[in-house]
Amino acid sequence: MVKLLVADDEPKICRLLETFFGERGFDVVLAHDGEAAMRCIREERPHLVFLDLHMPGADGLTVLKEAIKIDGTIKVIMVTAIEDEQTIAQAKSLGAADYVVKPFSLEYLKEEVLLKVSTSLYEDLRSANQELQRSLDDSRRMTTGIVAAFSKVVSKIDPHYTHEHVSRAVDYAKKILVKLREMGVSLGGVPDEILLAGILLHDVGKIFTPKEILYKPGPLNDEEWEIMRKHPEEGAEILDEIAGLEELARIVRYHQESYDGSGYPEGIKGEDIPLGSRIAAVVDAFDAMVTDRPYRKGMGIEKAFDELRRNRGVQFDPVVVDAIIAVYKEGKLTSDQEHA
Repeated sequence: MVKLLVADDEPKICRLLETFFGERGFDVVLAHDGEAAMRCIREERPHLVFLDLHMPGADGLTVLKEAIKIDGTIKVIMVTAIEDEQTIAQAKSLGAADYVVKPFSLEYLKEEVLLKVSTSLYEDLRSANQELQRSLDDSRRMTTGIVAAFSKVVSKIDPHYTHEHVSRAVDYAKKILVKLREMGVSLGGVPDEILLAGILLHDVGKIFTPKEILYKPGPLNDEEWEIMRKHPEEGAEILDEIAGLEELARIVRYHQESYDGSGYPEGIKGEDIPLGSRIAAVVDAFDAMVTDRPYRKGMGIEKAFDELRRNRGVQFDPVVVDAIIAVYKEGKLTSDQEHA
């Protein structure tokens, strides 16, 4: 609700404005002298002030200066009994948004004053929205830069984390998100760019994994697996240090969890696992299965889907598995084998 202060020493003016704006949903407060007006501005922080130029104590221009100093977002409309152009110009130079001339008639309030109020509040809202949009754009650019930097670091360290693998995984994920929306699945309000960034960086914690483990051509022993299993938490800890990337960090932390609760690091299950983590698990496994590696040849796509179906509801989210299979059946999924 918009809070409106009427600061005027004439009771009739105050009652008229209080009734007029109160009937239109404004929260109206009154002040009858300069000191009371400044006190109300400090304590109530109104969105809009109707300020008489001539009041007992501090005059309107003094109150205007104080109001702008206290909160520059407050819109002040000066009230004057005469059209004193010099005074009005001075008030506008001090930050007044507009002015009205009294005495008021109901018609004048409807046609002139309400329009000034609406215009003033609209401009304020538009300015706030523009500032918010600039802030969001800056945040997106920062996030994109951070993700790109970390992605390059991981690609230099992990031999399986190639540019082609990452590109395919993110491409699969984009198509899965489209399909999930078509299926009526809620994405939890997380922006697509955060979901995709989490999928892109799911293995960022491997920058702490010794190279002899990452590059080992054969199976890992128990001790090596224990070290390897730390990478989700280590990756999340890096991202947790960056304000605004908390949801991205959650995706990284839980991408090795299994739908039935048998995964790690915490053994959470079902929809307690972030959606981005559930998608990452499917696209990462699918691409790993169908892609040739130095120590083995990739399996056929249909066989890879058989593996996804077999682990549907066990390792993988059933809905995400259904989504990627649906995308493939529609001819919209391109794997590394099909590129070749």
